[in-house]
Amino acid sequence: MTTPIDRCPDCNAPVSGGREGCQALFDVLATLVYTDLQRAAVHQLAFDAYCMQHPDTYGLSAKSYAAHLTRLCCGLEFGGDHRIYRAIPRWLSGHSPVGKPEVPQFRGRLTVASVAAATDVEEYVRLVDAWARDVWSAYAHQHDLARQWIALAMEHRPREE
Repeated sequence: MTTPIDRCPDCNAPVSGGREGCQALFDVLATLVYTDLQRAAVHQLAFDAYCMQHPDTYGLSAKSYAAHLTRLCCGLEFGGDHRIYRAIPRWLSGHSPVGKPEVPQFRGRLTVASVAAATDVEEYVRLVDAWARDVWSAYAHQHDLARQWIALAMEHRPREE
């Protein structure tokens, strides 16, 4: 007799333990950033992809939702520009009237389980990119909003020396 595979109710990842198992799998991958610089270089992208697939946990408030959506946009459309990454929390920590858009039911077909299947670091990096792009695609109706929020964040940042 085979044991049925649980699925995460948020992202549909096939993981033992459902939502808790999904979080545990992500936590294991997150610890691997300390073992390899290539993994560390894509961790921000992986984190924001995970958060946007689990918005009831990581995007509960409008500001946290905006943070992860704009950071995912920054990572994919702006090459992970560190100036944008720094501007986003500064913008959101002030008086930033943002509304939380409707969360899509479908949040991508790739999941943290897809990334966990990587057999080496190069495949891991490639899968994180594919995962993030897949999640970003699921949020296509919010791309313009994310870009507008990034523009606002950049307008309101302190001048850099």
